[in-house]
Amino acid sequence: KCQTQGNTGSAGAIKAIDKQSVHQICSGQVVLSLATAVKELVENSIDAGATNVYVKLKDNGTELVEVSDNGKGAAEQNFEGLTLKHHTSKLKDFSDFIHTFGFRGEALSSLSCATSPSAWHYCHSAELGDTWEHGFVHILRKKLTRVSSQEYPKIIFVLQSYCIISTGVRITCTNQMGQGKRTTVLCTSGSNSMRDNIGAVFGPKQLQSLIPFQQISPNESIKEDYGLGGVSTFSCCKNMFKDMEIIGQFNLGFITTKLKSDLFIIDQHATDEKYNFEMLQQNTVLKGQRLIVPQSLNLPAISETVLMENLEIFRKNGFDLLIDEDAQVMQRVKLVSLPMSKNWTFGPSDIEELIFMLSDSPGIMCRPSRVRQMFASRACRKSVMVGTTPNTSEMKKLLLHMGEIEQPWNCPHGRPTMRHLANLDMVSQD
Repeated sequence: KCQTQGNTGSAGAIKAIDKQSVHQICSGQVVLSLATAVKELVENSIDAGATNVYVKLKDNGTELVEVSDNGKGAAEQNFEGLTLKHHTSKLKDFSDFIHTFGFRGEALSSLSCATSPSAWHYCHSAELGDTWEHGFVHILRKKLTRVSSQEYPKIIFVLQSYCIISTGVRITCTNQMGQGKRTTVLCTSGSNSMRDNIGAVFGPKQLQSLIPFQQISPNESIKEDYGLGGVSTFSCCKNMFKDMEIIGQFNLGFITTKLKSDLFIIDQHATDEKYNFEMLQQNTVLKGQRLIVPQSLNLPAISETVLMENLEIFRKNGFDLLIDEDAQVMQRVKLVSLPMSKNWTFGPSDIEELIFMLSDSPGIMCRPSRVRQMFASRACRKSVMVGTTPNTSEMKKLLLHMGEIEQPWNCPHGRPTMRHLANLDMVSQD
């Protein structure tokens, strides 16, 4: 018997949830995100034999997702089963799994619950097979709007994958923000070559860096002959540096420390260099030098989108850019100024590297490799040098700095900052 304080009335009767509510609840377990919704609709188009798929987004997909294709579509007698759970025309027996993207016949059923479809129709002409248009219900739309900046890159990533592997299929994606102009985000030509599709998605320059590879199974006899020898391991974390006891310095370049029974050696120059490097990474805003004439970057549509969504990061790296959203794709971004620093010069290749990094980590502050090299050179010159004898407080400061930075284990040039020498208890036992 369970009583609830403050409630003198009788408890409500326990009843089964109605089927419609159960269906709406379970639909969220199938359509987990905007990217999932787009994926399911595009897969349906490809399974229908479409050679032209058009994905239309509004407000990054939070207001509208529409997928049109010229596939075979559904016959009129099958209309009633389109949105029924576990109904599909793709699977007649279990072996059909390998010939289609279809799985359980749940995608369209779940989408019909998660969205308010405003147009579901079938055209028998060769130009159009099916058009599925979804506006998300109010509760789901509010949730998606809050995370649209995270969801939109996931949609593009999913579409990029299908653009590359779907040879012979032309896939186009456009997006419209508010009442602004509709812009093309992705567009392939429908080539039968996967290499051509990669060029359409990532640009012709990326094709030059592609390297063919052949997968070769490892030689199992090597493992049989030599085995996988067990090696003792020692784990450490950044919090341990503040607790280290300083023993002293040797060879005018290394600090010896002790933590409980463990003995460590610290490279004083590499340690100070890494701290100075990370401070430069975090705090430096590079100054740009204005070009006489703005330079067109000729970036593919997806690269333009990534750049326009991360303009502040490019400005902190010294790149000022002119954006014209009404221009044609590949002509929307022009370079106005470049970062300059004494003997270091930068160019469009550094912008392309930044775009690649931001594609994986949108909104995260990052630096192109040549900027990091410049910071590494600056950090090296201002750090404690070999041959210097710091006092105890200066040594302690170096150790505390190691616990404050993001990655204290290697200097910017890759040299280890510390080594575990020995465990004194084990030495005494020997």
